[in-house]
Amino acid sequence: MQYTFPWHEQAWQYLVNRKNLDSLPHAILIGGMSGIGKFIFAKNFASLLLCQDKPAATPCGTCDACRLLQANNHPDLLVVQPEEEGKIIKIDQIREVITDLNNTSHQGGYKILIIEPAELLNIAAANALLKTLEEPAPHVVIILVTSHPKMLSATIRSRCQLLSMAAPKYLAAEAWLKKQIPDADAALLLALAENAPLKALNLAKDDILLRRQEFFIGLDDFWQDKISLISMVAQCLDWDLAEFLVVLMYLVDDMIKIKFNVVQGIVNRDQVVRLTNFATKASMEKLFSYKDHLCQLRRYLFNKINLNQQLIVENLIITWANL
Repeated sequence: MQYTFPWHEQAWQYLVNRKNLDSLPHAILIGGMSGIGKFIFAKNFASLLLCQDKPAATPCGTCDACRLLQANNHPDLLVVQPEEEGKIIKIDQIREVITDLNNTSHQGGYKILIIEPAELLNIAAANALLKTLEEPAPHVVIILVTSHPKMLSATIRSRCQLLSMAAPKYLAAEAWLKKQIPDADAALLLALAENAPLKALNLAKDDILLRRQEFFIGLDDFWQDKISLISMVAQCLDWDLAEFLVVLMYLVDDMIKIKFNVVQGIVNRDQVVRLTNFATKASMEKLFSYKDHLCQLRRYLFNKINLNQQLIVENLIITWANL
């Protein structure tokens, strides 16, 4: 069983060396872009620490501890996530696991707490965690996982060893993705996932390429007044807003390249004819303004600012029609 992705090997070896030297930090903050498997990395490293075979580099996969971990039922691994996707992590969730952390481990080794995504700790929950971070019990390891380290308070960050995970190299990400889905357009999926391999894999499972094709056809029909604004907006509301903004961003980028007669680097290679038709009708000034607006919306999402998806989509489609 493989316990690291190719782009995790350096980070994995760093923690393994710290473990083997008995100098493992009591609190680790794993930061890096979303979609690269940080949470999986954290759980796999917890498996290494809890493995009863005491391995040097990877869990044995066969001992009682490893089998419990594979069944997500190990009593010494505590995982805290929002009770609902996108919601905050509450103080009661943190208080409950802190009580458990202070108890003796069930199997005589480490007790491990993973919090993901850590930026969703509310202020009260973060404050409740601070004392444990300052004075951890022996053999307690706390792992915070986040795509937005700066959204955590400075006091939380200062009490953790930061482990920054770099974005995967493109060729490594493409090679891995091709092994998972050999018949898919790995380059296009990675572009839409912003070079995050696991996100690209999930997008493929969600049929994003088919939905993208239908979206382009819809845009074409809308531009030619074959469908109404209401129909176009309804189609777009089926998208996750973050994914929708990425698709629009690459669409606009490609149109700008076409207007500059730059062929290299076009993401939507299968849509060049349609995009060229769009680009001939669009103003360069309006395209750049539209791109700036998309960038602003993406910053709002990055900073967890609540947005009204319907109003945003309506505005984007109306503005698109007037490029």
